[in-house]
Amino acid sequence: MRGRSVKLAVIGLVSAIGLIAAACAPPPPAAPKNWSLKATSITSNDSQDEVRVFGACVAIPNCDDEAYLIHVAFKVTIGQANSAEAWVVTGDKVNDLSEGETNALSGGQQAPVTFNNIKPLDILDVFNPSNKLTVFGTYTWAAEEDTINSLSTGANGLANTFKSVLNSLLASATLPSNEQAIIDLVLDALFDNIGSLFNIIVSNIPCLGLCDDVLGGAVYVGLGAGGTLGSTLNSLLAGVTIPNIAIPLVDVPPDVQGGGIFTMTGPKNFTQTFTGADGQHTYSFTAGQA
Repeated sequence: MRGRSVKLAVIGLVSAIGLIAAACAPPPPAAPKNWSLKATSITSNDSQDEVRVFGACVAIPNCDDEAYLIHVAFKVTIGQANSAEAWVVTGDKVNDLSEGETNALSGGQQAPVTFNNIKPLDILDVFNPSNKLTVFGTYTWAAEEDTINSLSTGANGLANTFKSVLNSLLASATLPSNEQAIIDLVLDALFDNIGSLFNIIVSNIPCLGLCDDVLGGAVYVGLGAGGTLGSTLNSLLAGVTIPNIAIPLVDVPPDVQGGGIFTMTGPKNFTQTFTGADGQHTYSFTAGQA
């Protein structure tokens, strides 16, 4: 998943920084920051609520969507036992969204998720054993309101499972003392184990029907890194994508259809199309300082 040339470049950087670290004590890390993820726009590519007869839309009660977002947010610090947190954020509805229409989102429609007090570790910070890297993000669902609004039950059950699994995968891990090892630990946990994570989640969802419609899901992952370490991670992650993960047998939780990864070096924008339940919505997201 990661190119050998990138690894060699990072190893060279590690060697150079190691000589500096041997000569002087590393400075304290930058002050913690609050980071957020929020949606900025939505487009209805294909109405989920429409019913067509001979090509004409039959209004039952209309052919527009009532779209909204659900985030299962998570945060965990590597090497800090039982540090995982997980919670649910539900956005406000975008009412009467017609097929082909694009709306800018504001306020509660953006479903903003804020991650408080994240330390943006720089490259020298990893030589201080008291510093630990925080991983944070969301499992985002694109939803459309229907007869029974019960997705919150499934989302909260999922959050509990996320907390347990992340405590097992990352909170109990040991933070390595060099940059390349940290990169490998984080990427391997996120990518190599992500399929196992979602397989565990499937068996713990209490909402298995009678829910609002879910078009699809996406995973967004933030790494608590800034400065040179953040830039190094950005280079390494340039060709890395969130894999599509089909979750069999159930509609909730939805299949993972993409997402993105970001550091704390600056704002990052994403565009994600969610396709499912006979509809398609495209959202724009931004991750940045809150």
